[in-house]
Amino acid sequence: MVITSDGGLYAEPKHGNPVAMPWARPVDIATLCNAPMPTTMHRLLLLLIVSTACVSPSVGASQSWKRAQPLPEASQEAVTAANAVINQSGSEECLRGKLSNAIVRLSNSCDVSGHSSKACELASELAGQESELSMGEMLATSETLLDLLDDSAIYD
Repeated sequence: MVITSDGGLYAEPKHGNPVAMPWARPVDIATLCNAPMPTTMHRLLLLLIVSTACVSPSVGASQSWKRAQPLPEASQEAVTAANAVINQSGSEECLRGKLSNAIVRLSNSCDVSGHSSKACELASELAGQESELSMGEMLATSETLLDLLDDSAIYD
């Protein structure tokens, strides 16, 4: 750091950079730039955008996360994940994520299609849990899920 004759501090140019301005720091320049004052029209436009975002129907927003697969695809994904857990085809974390994602997708597919079965009830119950399953619970859940999904009624 170098002290100027007027008492200000500035960093010396590094690596021979002759472009560095010795009289002001970049932060000072950025904060001292005159930004145009917003006009009444700008304020009204901003208010309109914010109010539209806040007042828009929450039904559409709450359903947008449910990008459901068709029920047979979600069921097959759940079967694949359950078999991976039973065969221990991966690390515990990987299997937990695979099974959790498959259960959430199955639950969403059941909700969107309006299908009701024991497998859908189990998926909805598990998808709503906040705690993660232990390896033992994942194994038991996988076996139960396979038994429930083996029932051909889910594809009707």
